[in-house]
Amino acid sequence: NKTYGGSFLYHMSEQRVALGLIVALDYANPYLSPYQEFQKLKTHPMISKLLDGGEVLQYGARTVNEGGIQSLPKLSFPGGALLGCAAGLLNVGKIKGTHTAMKSGMLAAESAFEAIRADDLRIMSKYDQAVKNSWVWDELHKIRNIRPGFKHGLFPGVINAGLESFVFRGRAPWTLKHGHSD
Repeated sequence: NKTYGGSFLYHMSEQRVALGLIVALDYANPYLSPYQEFQKLKTHPMISKLLDGGEVLQYGARTVNEGGIQSLPKLSFPGGALLGCAAGLLNVGKIKGTHTAMKSGMLAAESAFEAIRADDLRIMSKYDQAVKNSWVWDELHKIRNIRPGFKHGLFPGVINAGLESFVFRGRAPWTLKHGHSD
């Protein structure tokens, strides 16, 4: 299967679980239904025994911008900025982005404060450089080749992710491309 994605299961308090399915939006099969794939996931023996007898308390769906630094847009514009997951600051290797979202919010706030104090909203462009100078950029740079490595399928992607994570540790002398623009 050449569809990028995965699932997660978080155990929470009071015998609750959070279950989710991730399906990349660049899937090639026009008949693929993320909803139906999630229904199938819930029938897996290890998952179904956790859900048996339970009730749905919340549900939702969202789009995850997981293209990495190769896909980042310009982060600022006069009077505003893109932050966190809206900007694509997700660590796709860990499927985590709260920490990068918080830091980008702090950097944007500092840039906005400076712009307001100078009475010049064009100064928000300093936010882009602030992100590049922060640990957020360093973290995203280290995992930059993980997502593009899956464009040839699961096994090449897993091998690449292992090499990038455990051998090169983000210091590979190359940067993989996504292969096409959106």
